[in-house]
Amino acid sequence: MKKMLVGLMALTVLAGCAKNGAQVSGTLTNTDGETIVLERVTSSETIAVDSVSLDADGKFKLSTGETKGPGFYRLRIGANNFIILLLDEGDDAEVTGNALDFYRSYEIAGSQGSTELREVDKVLRRSYEQTDSLRKVFQAQQMAGHPRLDSIMQTIDAVYQQLQSEKRDFVHKFLAEHKNSLVCISAVQALNPLEDFDKFEEVADNLSVALPESEYVKQFKLQLTDMKNQQQAAARTNIGSPAPELVLQTPEGNTIKLSDFRGKVTLIDFWASWCKPCRMENPNVVKVYNQYKAKGFEIFGVSLDRGKDEWVEAIKADGLVWKHGSELQFWQSSFVGTYNLDGIPMTYLVDENGVIIGKGLRGPDLEKKLEEIFN
Repeated sequence: MKKMLVGLMALTVLAGCAKNGAQVSGTLTNTDGETIVLERVTSSETIAVDSVSLDADGKFKLSTGETKGPGFYRLRIGANNFIILLLDEGDDAEVTGNALDFYRSYEIAGSQGSTELREVDKVLRRSYEQTDSLRKVFQAQQMAGHPRLDSIMQTIDAVYQQLQSEKRDFVHKFLAEHKNSLVCISAVQALNPLEDFDKFEEVADNLSVALPESEYVKQFKLQLTDMKNQQQAAARTNIGSPAPELVLQTPEGNTIKLSDFRGKVTLIDFWASWCKPCRMENPNVVKVYNQYKAKGFEIFGVSLDRGKDEWVEAIKADGLVWKHGSELQFWQSSFVGTYNLDGIPMTYLVDENGVIIGKGLRGPDLEKKLEEIFN
């Protein structure tokens, strides 16, 4: 999802075939003869199309040249000092700003797409900065051990929820008013796909009609397919769902299945010998196993190891006396996708009938859940 968020903010393009490109000119303060570069961003690379040294007054003029279609461009001074522009055929964009704080200070005129993108970016960045400030306030109070931390947390959460609601309302309004703009691909990323996936699909549908030849609309639709697959995988492992079957090999080379554990409350513990957090958590797992195994508690250790020797050695060293299985395929193991794993350690607690009753339980949370079940 991170790659998607970063890529789609920049990788968006309008369809069409432009014989003439766009012009970008402007004046920047606090310059010292630097080179300013205009780069076209595609789905796979960034291509420099024009560059010029800023004159003594900070003025510049650049051109996209002939293009196959209008799209997103990066206007850059130095390695990481840049802004993103959406330039359409015939645009005569004018950029002003402070070269020392280019991203925050720039203003744009003469390019509707770039203006829309700037509008969205300002609102979303302000929302991010406000929520980040709330996080810092809470962390400071938490570290100080404030006696009314719960009350403070409730107040902060209320403000946070209000900010999220305002951001969501803004994005919904923008999508409704700019249905044919590819800036929508950037704006919709601010929404939670679990709550607003219909908006992602709506953007894809609208742009598929308005810009059917755009490679970036096609790319966005492919990414929606990936998101759907991820959501389906997540749904398969929601609490209340039957745990997907696991068929693995034991260290001795025998076949072991999750269904073999039916009749017992079972913790599926995804781990690996090379995972330091997993190894640090293992003493806690050993503790609860010894505490509840006589009451019908079992553990199925599922390893993402690559080497059998390292796997077996870690089992012995950490005293993991329960049953284990693995494919020895690292992150290419088939169950990574099935259980929607994006990190380990990860646990799923399954009841006697193979239904998931807990996930992500570690340490005190796992102890509390098992106490509820067995005591």
